[in-house]
Amino acid sequence: MRRAIEIGSALVAVIALGLVLYNATLVDRRPPNVDRIALSLPAGDAHRGQTLTAIDIEFSEPVQSPSVESRFRLDPYVPGTFAWNGNRTAAIFTPSARLTPSTHFTVRLDAGFEDLAGNAASATPDPFVFDTVGPPTVMSTDPPDGASQVPVDRKLKITFDRLMDTGAVEAALRIDPDVAHQASWSGPVLTLSFPAPLQFGTSYTITVGEGAVDTDGSHLGSASSTTFTTVAAGLAPVTTVPAPNVAGASIRGPIGIVFDAPIDPASIADSLRITPSVAGSISVSSLPDDSTPITAPISSPSAPIGRVLLFTPSGQLAPHTTYTVSLSATVRRLDDPGQVAAARTWAFTTGQATSSAQNQVAFLSARAGVRNLWLMNPDGSNPRQITSELVPLSGYDVSPDGGTIAYSAGGLVHVVRVDGSDARTVTTSGHWDYSPTFSPDARSVLVARRGTDGGDLGFWLVPLPGAPDNRERQVLPTGAPAVDSVGLDGDGLLPTSGTPPWFRRAAFGGDTGVVMLTAADGHLWIVDTQPPASPPEEIELTAETMPVWDSTDLSFIVAGRRPAAAAAEPGIWRVRPTGLVTRVADGTGPVASDGRGGLALLAGSGPGGSVDPLRMAFLAPGGTAPLSLTSGAGPADRWPAFAPNGDLILFLRVSTSAPDRSEGIWVIQPDGRQLRQLSTDGSYPRWPP
Repeated sequence: MRRAIEIGSALVAVIALGLVLYNATLVDRRPPNVDRIALSLPAGDAHRGQTLTAIDIEFSEPVQSPSVESRFRLDPYVPGTFAWNGNRTAAIFTPSARLTPSTHFTVRLDAGFEDLAGNAASATPDPFVFDTVGPPTVMSTDPPDGASQVPVDRKLKITFDRLMDTGAVEAALRIDPDVAHQASWSGPVLTLSFPAPLQFGTSYTITVGEGAVDTDGSHLGSASSTTFTTVAAGLAPVTTVPAPNVAGASIRGPIGIVFDAPIDPASIADSLRITPSVAGSISVSSLPDDSTPITAPISSPSAPIGRVLLFTPSGQLAPHTTYTVSLSATVRRLDDPGQVAAARTWAFTTGQATSSAQNQVAFLSARAGVRNLWLMNPDGSNPRQITSELVPLSGYDVSPDGGTIAYSAGGLVHVVRVDGSDARTVTTSGHWDYSPTFSPDARSVLVARRGTDGGDLGFWLVPLPGAPDNRERQVLPTGAPAVDSVGLDGDGLLPTSGTPPWFRRAAFGGDTGVVMLTAADGHLWIVDTQPPASPPEEIELTAETMPVWDSTDLSFIVAGRRPAAAAAEPGIWRVRPTGLVTRVADGTGPVASDGRGGLALLAGSGPGGSVDPLRMAFLAPGGTAPLSLTSGAGPADRWPAFAPNGDLILFLRVSTSAPDRSEGIWVIQPDGRQLRQLSTDGSYPRWPP
C-alpha cells in the first residue's frame, strides 16, 4: 500500500511538471507591439502627406482588430474606416474625407489593444506625426521669370512641388502670344517644346491657372506666370558655302556661313548639324581682305574675330552625295550677344575628284556661293568645283601639263592639284599678289604685287616648292593692279570687254623666257626673265586685255590702241619679241590663238568693231578680214579660247542690258557652225593644255 502511494505521488509530480513546462513553452504571454506607422501617399518625406493619404499600421503579430480600432486616435479628428490584411498583422486607416491641407496631424494608438491570445499592450506606442501639404505650387521655371536673350529654339520647363494632374495642368496652361506647343512630363516637371522656332525679340508669358490640380485634386494656390524675352535676330547670313541646292560642290571644301557681322566663338558649339554625319571641327574664321590698304599695324586680338562660321571636315566628303546642313538659332553677334542668327537649313550635292584638267573646260562660277574654279566636260556635263575659297577668285592659270592650277583670291596666290589636293599658298604675307601665270616649265608663277600699304611693287617671279632656285625676283618695278580684288563680286566681269586688272596680265613667249606684260595702266612691256636679263622694253601700245603667244609666228598678239592716235579705232596687233609692232586686223580683245596662225577675236556691230554688242569672229591664218561667227540680237560675246586642237572656239556670252552678268558659256566652230551652249553661268572659260 505504501508502495502504491509513493508511485502515485511521483506520477502527480511528473504531471505537474509537464503542465508547467507546457505553459512555459506553448502559451503566448507576450503583448503585441506596433512595428511601423506610415503614410500611404507621402509628399517629399515620411512625415509629409497628401490630403488624400491613408495611414498604414503594421504590428509585430496578429491582433484583435476591434481592440485596435477602438483605441486608434487621429488628431485633429477625421472619421474613417479600417481595412485589414488576412492575418491581422497590418491595417490601413482611410479617412472618410480629404484631410485639411497645411495641417499638423498626430496618430496615436492607446495601450490595451490585444493580440489573438488576449495579451494586451501595456504601453502606448510613440505617436506618429505628419503634416499635410498645402496647395500645389510652381517651384521653378527654366528659363526663369524675366530672362532675356532666350534662344528661339529653347524648351521651357515648369517644375511643380509634387505630382500633378497632367491633363488639368495642360488645360489650365496659357501662352501669350499664342504659339503651338507640345507638352511632356517627367514626374513633377512639365516640358514645353515648340514645333516651330519662337519669334525673335518677342516677350512670351506662360501662365498656369488655378484650374491646375495635383493628383489629390488640390488646386493651385494662385495662378503662376513666368515671362521671358527671346533673343533678337540681328545677325544675317551673307553667303552659305556651298550654296543651297548646288550640284558638283567640292569634296574637299569647307562648309560654312559668312555673316554680316563678327560672331561670338563661345556661341558656335553644336550650332551646325550635317546629314549624313561628317567628322570635323567648327571654328570662327576671318576672310582674306585686300579691300583697303593697311597704313598701320593691326594688333592681334586675344580671341578669334571673324564673320565666318566654318566647319572643316576631317577628310574629304563623299562624292555624288547630297548633304543637308542645319544651323541652330544659337550663333550670336560678338559685339551684341543679344542678337543671333536665325535657324536655317540647306542642302548641296558634291561632285567628284578630277585627276587631270586635260580635255576639260575650266571656268569661274559663283554657283556654289563664292566665285571659284570649276571644271566640266567639253559638252557641258559633269560640272564640279575644284577650288573652295571663301572670297572670290580674281584670276587663275593652268600648268602646261594640265595637272596644277594657280589662282589668286583676296590678295593671296595659291596652287592646287586639279583633284583639289596638295593646296598651298605660295606668296608670303606683307603684300598682296594677283594675276598668277605659270612659267613654261611650271616651276614658278609670275604675279603682280602690291604692298599692304597699297604701294605698287610691280611684277615678280615666285618659285614654287621644289624649284631649284627658291628666290623671288622682281621682273618689272611697276604695273601691279590696285587693291580690292574682293570687291569684284558676282561673275567677276567688267561692264566692258576688257580684262579685270587682277586677272592674268602676262603671256610667256614659249620657252624663251621672254614675257609680255599688260600693266594696270594699259602699258605693254616685254621682259626677259632669264638672267642675264636685258632691261624691260615698253611697247608703244595701250592694251585693255592680256596678250597671247602665237607659237606659229613666234610673236605676241594683243588688242589695243596706238597712244599716238588715241582717237583711232582699236585693233589687233602683232608684237615680235624684238619689239616690232604690226597691225593685224580690226577688232578688240581678248584674243585667242589656235596655235596654227588663226585668231579668235571680238568684232563690233559698228564701224571698226567699236560698238557693242561685240560678236565672235575668226581671223584665218594670213587673213586680214575676220569672219563673223555670231550675229543677231541677243547676248554679246566675250573671252574667246580655242580647244587644244583648234577645231572649236569656247567663249562667254553676257547680257547686253547688264554686260557684267554672264549668259553662260558657249562653243562654236571657226567656220561659224555648231553653235551650242555648255552652261547657263560662268566666266573666263578656257581649255587647259
